[in-house]
Amino acid sequence: MLSKLINRLVSRSVEPIDGASLAVVRIVFGAVGVLSVVRIVGYGWVEDLYAGAPRRFSYPGLGWVAPPGVAGSYVLLAVVAIAALAVMVGWWYRPAIVVFVVGFAWIEFLDVTTYLNHYWFMTTLGLVMAVAPMDARFALRGPTTPMIRRGWVWLVRVHVAVVYVFAGLAKLNSDWLLHAMPLRLWLPARSDLPVVGQVLEQRWTAYALSWAGAAFDCSIVALLLWRRTRSLAWVAIAAFHVATWVLFPIGVFPWLMIGVTTIFFAPDWPARVATSVRMPRWRPDAVPTRVPVAASIGSLRTWHAVVAALWVTAIIAIPLRHHLIPGDARWTNEGYRFSWNVLLTEKGADVRFRVTDPTTGTEWVETAEDLYTPAQWRAMASDPELIRQAAHAVAGVYRSDGRRVEVRADAFVSFNGRAAHRLVDPSVDLSREPYRPLGQPWIMPGPVGDPP
Repeated sequence: MLSKLINRLVSRSVEPIDGASLAVVRIVFGAVGVLSVVRIVGYGWVEDLYAGAPRRFSYPGLGWVAPPGVAGSYVLLAVVAIAALAVMVGWWYRPAIVVFVVGFAWIEFLDVTTYLNHYWFMTTLGLVMAVAPMDARFALRGPTTPMIRRGWVWLVRVHVAVVYVFAGLAKLNSDWLLHAMPLRLWLPARSDLPVVGQVLEQRWTAYALSWAGAAFDCSIVALLLWRRTRSLAWVAIAAFHVATWVLFPIGVFPWLMIGVTTIFFAPDWPARVATSVRMPRWRPDAVPTRVPVAASIGSLRTWHAVVAALWVTAIIAIPLRHHLIPGDARWTNEGYRFSWNVLLTEKGADVRFRVTDPTTGTEWVETAEDLYTPAQWRAMASDPELIRQAAHAVAGVYRSDGRRVEVRADAFVSFNGRAAHRLVDPSVDLSREPYRPLGQPWIMPGPVGDPP
């Protein structure tokens, strides 16, 4: 029974189909890549967030990723933008996507405080695109055949589905559903919007949108997979993401998701749309109606299937890793990133570092504000791991002068409207603490009770 199911899945995955839908994803991906670079340069983030920062907060295990300097950063961003443009038009596609992924990941992993969900999505999807035949259609230098294997389309669909499914599951908590947090804090701040401003001030609006958001994320993949609801589901996606773009500063992520979710339509949908609007040069090439399945399976390399299975397992396992770490990830931030936790928390925080000279017993307070940019400091104040890194940096300033010091932190965080609560153990010398992949014992338990 199992072997028959596996054979059927393999047979379906190697069936030849039109590569037009993958090409649309490639075009959208490349356009968003160019737009992302334009935003970074336009907002002055090179000097403010990347190469211009006096110090940086590194991801665990990625401390070796270093900024190339201000001038080098602009060169890197120019290369990434050119590569993204080449990906979009399908010119020297394979080298272009490899260059883009490497350069984009370099930018992404420079500093933890610049993390964005859509950066991670583009990095992981870009890795798949580096081996997928995304240039089979609508490319300046595409292959001689428009046909691809069905499995490539499904691999991209899985990537998109993971985002929505885990975003929906993350919203199934009491703060979101029973207390409309943090939307109840955020929406009144948008009361200046025309037409809907007064509605956003109402308490019931936050509850309605919280439940609607959870229902949307949890159900949209199923609605996209069902042919009868697919078109309406995509319209709902477009409306949902435009609304979130208006309400919240989440960059280009909405436009990326509106574009890539078209992968759930029939593989030849772009060619059929082009034909319907009388664009004959975009009509699909002759598609064989009957292809010997055995021949297709015979040409499938075993390692392709193995690597695809391992990759799908990885992108599903990464958002689940917080279950291996004690505590609520929304409070501890451990396992929170790369897990599609979208708009889940609002934190107000303050931190002070108590520096002690053990030889004299002298103690004084440092804020560390002169060591980081304002954006870095704000992100650090509510993140235990970044507080640990900052404690090491504070100690390093004194130890460079030969002084042996201890650094402890008084960090208080207000989480989703609750009263400020101590985040880390004030008795622990954080400057001596290493990073522990399975949890930091010095993180204090989160606040008990419901938000006001």
